Amino acid sequence: MSEPAAGQHYNATAKILHWAVAGLIAAQYALANLAEFAAEAGAQVRQIALLANHKSLGISILALALVRLAWRAAHRPPPLPAAVPRWQAVASKVSHGLLYALLLAMPLSGWLMSSASAYSVSWFNLFQLPDLTAPDPALKEVFEGIHETLAWLLASVAGVHILAAFKHALIDRDGVLRRMTSAVGLGVFAAAALFGILALGGAGPGGRPAVQEGAASRPAVGSDAAQEEAAGQSRVASGAEDAPPRWNIDYGASFIRFTGDQAGAQFQGVWPSWEADIRFSGRNLAASSAIVAINTGEADTQDAERDDTLVGSEWFDAKNFPQAQYLASSFSSREDGAYAAQGELIIKGVATPAVLNFSVQAQGDRRVLTGEARLDRIALGVGTGEWLDTSWVGREVRVDVRVEARVHLAPTG
Repeated sequence: MSEPAAGQHYNATAKILHWAVAGLIAAQYALANLAEFAAEAGAQVRQIALLANHKSLGISILALALVRLAWRAAHRPPPLPAAVPRWQAVASKVSHGLLYALLLAMPLSGWLMSSASAYSVSWFNLFQLPDLTAPDPALKEVFEGIHETLAWLLASVAGVHILAAFKHALIDRDGVLRRMTSAVGLGVFAAAALFGILALGGAGPGGRPAVQEGAASRPAVGSDAAQEEAAGQSRVASGAEDAPPRWNIDYGASFIRFTGDQAGAQFQGVWPSWEADIRFSGRNLAASSAIVAINTGEADTQDAERDDTLVGSEWFDAKNFPQAQYLASSFSSREDGAYAAQGELIIKGVATPAVLNFSVQAQGDRRVLTGEARLDRIALGVGTGEWLDTSWVGREVRVDVRVEARVHLAPTG
């Protein structure tokens, strides 16, 4: 068995990069397969965690591949032994080129697939990466097919690469394999694979279970009488001319939007179907009121799987509780000129105090309300069972509201 001559070894940096990428690729295939098993078993939180770590490792591989390409461009690889046939030398260059191309294309296709799926990518929950394309279900299917094809190609080319290395070591005995191997390189491979194993261990379902606290103030009664009690008792008997006007809402220009956190990246959704009875005047807060009813069976986060989960029994349970309500009957002014509405948010038949901070712009008979509320989904009983684990699906949800309306102004003078 011949020993590579001086100058025929790859340098330490090249070896570390090679074995680090190899170890991470091995972990990637394990993560992808375990995520499929979790999906088949209905373990959604574990699936989210495994896929999140899979994406983080993919971004790591992309970064290392770019570094490796830059290093190779500045440092010529050692020549093959003279005894290696020309066709094998050409095959080696082609396989290396394919490997580099696949190491770049594979994570990029996954990143594009996540963006098209309305799932932004975060790197180990430390920071969120920008989306490469807008959400598009049809485009998601395209990138998913590309990603799976590239995964098969990478496994095939890597398999040929490994078989060729063993041929050189066990049959040719020409020292080609030892040009890239070293105790440090193999140690890096083991460390990268171990890193992947630790990522598996952090993929739920245990995590940090959240304690359900303060969920219910009182049972909610979905009757007109209960709504009138919540919204109408505070109206003053000062004459119809002093009563706050009823807002005629332009639903096409209005929205109720929510923003949550999943696997370290934000996602956004809207409730497409809702109605509101708003009677508000900044000059008569005591008589103002608002009743908002949301159809919980029509969440839209631009991902069908996530939408189905949100309307399911562990989240809004739309089958048994098709409507959520917000009843506000107490309003106050804030020092910044805005307002605060104190009310009750009724979800799955349970009422919980909730505050909406908002401002109102008025021009003639036109009103534009913009508001925000910060809600604790655990306290609201939204996301039970395995979803009480807030390691991968955040606890706080931000709700943004915009209401455009016109009001009937009483004649003056």
